Amino acid sequence: MSAQNADSTLIFYANKQVGDTLWPELFSAIRDDLAKENYGLPDRTPRLMLGSEVFPGEEFDRVIEVRLLGRCDVVQQAWRPLKPGPLGWVLLVHGQIQPFIYIDCTRMAQVLDPTTLGMSGEQRSRAMSQAISHVLVHEWIHIATQNAGHTAHGISEAQLTPATLVAEPEPSPSVVDTEPGKPFVSADPTPVTDER
Repeated sequence: MSAQNADSTLIFYANKQVGDTLWPELFSAIRDDLAKENYGLPDRTPRLMLGSEVFPGEEFDRVIEVRLLGRCDVVQQAWRPLKPGPLGWVLLVHGQIQPFIYIDCTRMAQVLDPTTLGMSGEQRSRAMSQAISHVLVHEWIHIATQNAGHTAHGISEAQLTPATLVAEPEPSPSVVDTEPGKPFVSADPTPVTDER
């Protein structure tokens, strides 16, 4: 079978306790993030699909596998100390960053808990989807640039604050709305990320 297209495909896998209601909101958050912010990634409109949707023999040009670990919801929790550790990570093998992204939803829920107190279930769900999207973009930048370094500010910081994780994307200066629903990207877009 020939390749579907030359664009990137992100294939998502999750634990069984992750409900089907996560995917539409998460995929919407990722599309919004990539459309409104210019992160300097090679593809701003990747194909997003679940691992269960991949058919035997199906081929893709560029694939990034995304594994969500834990429940991926932000339920109201009793406070407990949070041990240090990453919310997401990629694998470095023989000096190459591999196209696999791991996101620890359980840990993310703990980080977001104080920020989401008092929010409705719908608002907490949106906050979690936005946070997963931001961590995914952060890790995808590592893969795309083959650079494990971090920047002093922006999505590529070593540690994103809870406020940054749940922040809605803002249009970058290089994206201008010409008509509703039709963004115009200037000939010389400046990426938000500034890898060292």
